[in-house]
Amino acid sequence: MAASSHILIIARATAKPGKEAELASALREVARPTRAQPGCIWFGLYQLQSDRATIVGIEQWASKADHDRHLAGPHFQRLAGRMADLIAEPPRIETYTVIDE
Repeated sequence: MAASSHILIIARATAKPGKEAELASALREVARPTRAQPGCIWFGLYQLQSDRATIVGIEQWASKADHDRHLAGPHFQRLAGRMADLIAEPPRIETYTVIDE
């Protein structure tokens, strides 16, 4: 496939000590409503085997506009409000343009 307007988001968050299960639960809560949003092509959560405090979310969106709508949505805003109590450092979020798949 040639280049498209699709974007890929890779977001990495590390839980505070003792908050690993709570972070995983909070992220899983947003998974289903995120997958149901228009423009969401893929949304998956992955826990690092060597460090269970680290969770990576991989998302693919049809467009930046679709992802922006996701970020403004109520389920994401609830998650964002909870993150300060759960994560040890600011999440690392990278956005990629899909050039071939």
